[in-house]
Amino acid sequence: MERYDLVVRRGETFRRVLRLKKGGEVMDLTGWTGKAQIRPEPDSAELVCEMELTIVPEEGKVVMIIPLSVTAEIGAGIYSWDIRLTDDEGIARYYTGGAVKVMPTVTK
Repeated sequence: MERYDLVVRRGETFRRVLRLKKGGEVMDLTGWTGKAQIRPEPDSAELVCEMELTIVPEEGKVVMIIPLSVTAEIGAGIYSWDIRLTDDEGIARYYTGGAVKVMPTVTK
């Protein structure tokens, strides 16, 4: 699993697009599902939030979104995240993850 750190601003919609490739070729994600979560620590039972995922199969894209209504409720700090994707045969794999830095905002 390759490390990929994120920065989220409180009160903003967070959107990030991952494009998955294998051997330099875009992966076909037809039939795939996914789940991405943020927790205080990797092994923590506490869930900070779950990202909304949209998979664009033919482009090998996974779009991760955290609505501003959710980011507004997350306290500033450093958290952990990862994404697990399950292929059309039911094989699950963690593709990336890392730290999430949640930045406070000044303008209200």
